[in-house]
Amino acid sequence: MKIAPVDIAYLFELFRDQAEPLLEQWHGRRVPEREDPARLVIAMGDLCKVLRGVEAHRSGESEQSPPEPAEVEALGNFGLQLLNDLSELANEVEMPECARQLENLCLPLGVWIARQDAEIRQLAPVVNALAWYANQTQSPEDMRELYGLASEIMDAVSPAIIEGAGGPLHPWRLLVINRAIIATRTLTPELMEPAFTSVVEQMPDDAARFFEEGMQQMDRVGYPQPVREVMGRFHALFNDARTLH
Repeated sequence: MKIAPVDIAYLFELFRDQAEPLLEQWHGRRVPEREDPARLVIAMGDLCKVLRGVEAHRSGESEQSPPEPAEVEALGNFGLQLLNDLSELANEVEMPECARQLENLCLPLGVWIARQDAEIRQLAPVVNALAWYANQTQSPEDMRELYGLASEIMDAVSPAIIEGAGGPLHPWRLLVINRAIIATRTLTPELMEPAFTSVVEQMPDDAARFFEEGMQQMDRVGYPQPVREVMGRFHALFNDARTLH
């Protein structure tokens, strides 16, 4: 499954492909109790123009003064919120594929925010998009690309989100786990090492179960020996049965 490039102009074209049928469906259904999504679509269009200006300044194509870093961060996260809201509205009018495609755009936008040295504060839709791509991706090469994007996302997550991570379905915890799963599917021990270390450091209470399930997958899927060795080594850290009797 091809991942959308981290490019605002391209992202906006993909957005328009989904927004137009959504508006047609919404107006045809006449949902009076909800606000017309046209306002959100217009806001996303205006936002993309501003973000393209940020790109132009960073590449030296524009001499205009760029927004302040805090403003870029706020604008990027506003875009994530707009995409998430429109995705939810698409589900309301029974357009699941449109909803999925809109939420998927949160992944390249999230990486775009990260590449502006800004923090991601609307994390849930980004993680949902990442998980979808991981489930649709087959080749180790594509998995390595996805792993790189996941790592950029992790590095940009707001500390406030990490500090507030609670239950097992919290977006931050899901991100840590998903990156480790993606790393395993790359079949690349050098990528598995840092991803597994993050599981140990960020989720020590859940690490034992993760590596136990990982070892079970080693047998079911038939992973190569170098991959099995990395998983086995981390599994041994939490396996009480490893002690000699």
